[in-house]
Order: sequence, then structure tokens, then C-alpha cells
Amino acid sequence: MRLTLISLSTPTFNNIRAASALPYHLINAAKSSLGAEIDVYSYNINDLDDDAIKKVELELGVKIQLLVKPRWIKWMMVMRLMFLRILLKYPIYYYCRLPQNCIKDIKNNNPDIVWIYGEELAGLSTFFSDSECIVTMPDSESLYYYRMLRQPWATMNLLQIMKYSFAYWQYKGLESHICKENVIYHFVGKEDADFFKSMNGQANSLFMRHPLYAYNNEKIIKFHQPKIRLLFTGRYDIYCQHGSDDFLSELEKKCNGLSSYFEITFLGKGWGTWNEKLHKVGFQSQHISFALDYIAELQNHDIQVNAIDVGTGTKGKVLDGIANGLLIIGTAYALENISVKNGESCVVVSNGIEFIQSLYAIKANVSLYESIAKKGQEKVLLEHNTMAIARNLFENYKIKK
Repeated sequence: MRLTLISLSTPTFNNIRAASALPYHLINAAKSSLGAEIDVYSYNINDLDDDAIKKVELELGVKIQLLVKPRWIKWMMVMRLMFLRILLKYPIYYYCRLPQNCIKDIKNNNPDIVWIYGEELAGLSTFFSDSECIVTMPDSESLYYYRMLRQPWATMNLLQIMKYSFAYWQYKGLESHICKENVIYHFVGKEDADFFKSMNGQANSLFMRHPLYAYNNEKIIKFHQPKIRLLFTGRYDIYCQHGSDDFLSELEKKCNGLSSYFEITFLGKGWGTWNEKLHKVGFQSQHISFALDYIAELQNHDIQVNAIDVGTGTKGKVLDGIANGLLIIGTAYALENISVKNGESCVVVSNGIEFIQSLYAIKANVSLYESIAKKGQEKVLLEHNTMAIARNLFENYKIKK
């Protein structure tokens, strides 16, 4: 099997300045499980230098051909004039063009599948109408902005409303413009695939579970004593700030009842203020901005908490936590599209009060929640298997022409 990948970002093992890890792991799995030969063309929007690109080429056994972004896009970035995007009908990277010599080379190589990564590049499929074409979106950007516009905390002023409304208009227009009947549109979110289909009735939208990246399933799932170790992961930003503040405010109030049973770690940037607040009320708490060995640090803990307020697709750090044997306590958005079920293989809560109730329940029945963590790990190792997902995507799923 021969694949040609055309990607906005250069694939990397972990996300670097873009969602660049998904194509890396699917390439690796396709080569291992299907023996695929893969040509990679990248606009390198994540700005990898030459040494980093050579490292990726060696790791994946591929040759990466860099594509040039339009000069006016580079100029806008250098001059910090990205606000001029409001003059464009579609998102800025839609205007990246594929040189004629590249189109010719790709056609001459006669790939079994032309695989396009990145929603803004989906329109390039028109050049390869004679080939099987898969566009990995991987999320619906229009759904993201639609959800943002439904959040009271995200629409507190007119500027916010205008910003999200304009972005929604751009991406909704793009998705309608690029949608073709003979192309598979691949998503890692079921709601994303359904939303895209609802807006574009002729679309071949496909949801597949998000593949696993790195995990160690040798961890013995046994909560630490005398204090169970809670972990808040990811950057403290717009995606989780509102919900995390709710969770942590309630935790601060209940310090007398819980500080003897739980200790807290914040792993990611921006949590310093909350770390200090919990210290002051008696919790054992630490803040780690960056871990050299993320998986090892993850597995030093028992329970991962993710209070994600908004988003689409699959939340990679949540999936990482479950795969590495941690019990996940999270909001519905944190756990959507992951093959787990509330009360059986994870704990879903909707606010800070329910979060505190879940901690009291865990304290009262530790063995039950250890078994829930184990069940969650088993489910995602089976349902999010990267090799199986790559085979299903590239080998088993075909458009009926």
C-alpha cells in the first residue's frame, strides 16, 4: 500500500505548536501493520527546524518534502497583522496552495490513498478525484465555535461574541465549500462527525476512536496511602479555567474533611495561584510546570481530574491518563469520544459539588474505584488501539463508488 500525506503540520511524537502527533502515530501504525510506503508533504506550520525534521524522518522511515506557505501569510505573521484575517472569507490556511509540480509528482506516484491532514487543506482533494481520498479533520472547528457561543462565560461582552461568531461563519462556510461526495472526512469525535454531516448532507463523515500515543500498562493500580494522589493535568487556560475554578473552590472549602486523605499535584503551566491557595488551607500540594518524562510523572499519581468546559474531538491528556492506569474524574466534555462509561470505567461530574461528593465516595470505598480505574484502562487499550485504527482507516474503509 502506498499513501501520500499532505499535512499542515509536520508530524511529531508529541504535539508541538500544533496538533501534530495524530499523523505521526497513524503513519507509524500504518507502516507497521500494513507495510505502507508513505510520502509526506508538509507546510510545517509548527515550525520544526531541519534537525527536528530529520529526526522525524529517521523515526518514521519517511521523506518529508516541505511546502511553502504563501508569502503574504508569512508577511502577516512577521508584521503581527493576523487581525487582517477578518478580511478573508475562509480561515487563513485555506489559502495555502499545492504547487503544480507536487500535484504532478503525487499523481505519478499513483498512491492508493491521498491522505490530507487539516481541515483548511480539505479543498486539495479536488486535485485527486481519481484517487481514494481521506481528509482527517480531525475535529470540526465550526462545532467548537458553535459550542463557545453557547457558553455564558465565553460571551460576556460584544467583542467575544463577534470573535466567535466570525470564526464560526468562516469555518462553517469552509466546511460547506470543501465538502465532496467522493471524499472520506475522518474525525476523532462522534459529535464532530455528526455536526459536519448535519451541515453537509452529502458528506461521507467517519468517526473513529482517537489512537493511543504513549502508555505503560505495567503499572499496578493501587492507590497510595495514607494520601491518595490527585493530579490536575494540562495548561490552565480557557478550555478548563472556568470548570477548574469551580472544582478547586469547592476543594478549598472542604479542606478540613479532605486534606488528610488527598494530596494534589498540578502538572502544566498556569496553576501556580491555585497551588498556593491549597497550601494555605492545609493541603499537601505541588506544581510541576513541565515533566521531562510525562508518562512516568503521570503514573506517580492515582486519580486525574479534568474539568474541561468546552472543546471538540478527543482530549488527548484524558486518554493518556486512562491508558496509564489512572482513575479519571472529569466533565462530560473531558470524557466525550473516549470508550468509557460513568460509574463503570470513569467518573463523570458536572460541577464542583459533584466533584467533592466523588472524593468522599472514593475515600469510603477505595477498592471499588481502583477497579473502575482498571476497567477504564482495559477499555481504552482495546478500543483505542492504534494499529487497529490505522488498519480500519486505510485498509477497510472505502467509499462505495
